[in-house]
Amino acid sequence: MPQVRCPKCGTLINLQNRRDSDFCLILKALESKGRTFSELLKITRLPRKTLSLRLKQLINDEEIMKNGKYYTNNGKGKTIESIFDKEIRFPSNKKLLASLIIILLGIPSISLAVALLYQPVEPQPLGYIRAKVYLNNVTDLYAWQVAIRFNYTNLKIQNVKPGNFLTGNMELQFNKLESDIEISEKTVFIYKEIDKGTLLVCESLLGDSPSVNGSSVLFTIEFAYFYKYEEASIIFDESPTCKTILLRKDLTEIPINDNTLTLQFEKL
Repeated sequence: MPQVRCPKCGTLINLQNRRDSDFCLILKALESKGRTFSELLKITRLPRKTLSLRLKQLINDEEIMKNGKYYTNNGKGKTIESIFDKEIRFPSNKKLLASLIIILLGIPSISLAVALLYQPVEPQPLGYIRAKVYLNNVTDLYAWQVAIRFNYTNLKIQNVKPGNFLTGNMELQFNKLESDIEISEKTVFIYKEIDKGTLLVCESLLGDSPSVNGSSVLFTIEFAYFYKYEEASIIFDESPTCKTILLRKDLTEIPINDNTLTLQFEKL
């Protein structure tokens, strides 16, 4: 900043400091109330021309306004202290507000991105098991219900499919009534996980279909295992809902012994 020498005393004067000092005198005089030009001349003791130049500059900077008298432009411009703070530049209020809005609006997107990046990974199974339930040497079978128990913390059911005991070698078209109910022109097949680790599977002939004799597969379950190879088991008689039963057409029960129903497992 250029300097000039005072013609009276010979002191070097920094023009920037002098201007800032003049601004402070004017703003200080206008803090309490509006002032006329004459009043400002008396208070600041600035030369008339200098005062006029300073007032024009402050008006241009929107730090003061003129309405008959000179007033501070409340809510606009800089504070007196900020006149000397030339090294640090802050954004204007509008820019600062816009910056805050952008940041605030960006927070949900950032959170979503982080959530997507850190979604928990589903555990992958170690392998798969196929379990086949066989019915051996039975006569007059019309319907059946079998309950299966499995360790639900390790085994997850992948699918359940009917066997061919009641249908023989007939190629039937099954239609799904629901996710766990399938029906053909000859049989209805139902399976449902009625509790954690308990699967109930049922099948029945329809209408006047004749009862069936012999040995074959009732149904097949495929499990995924996650921690270790593990087998399921048949529940024979724990409660009415989990009871394994074989029925004749007249709804009388067919006796079950240790060899009537068996489970066979195969790793896939």
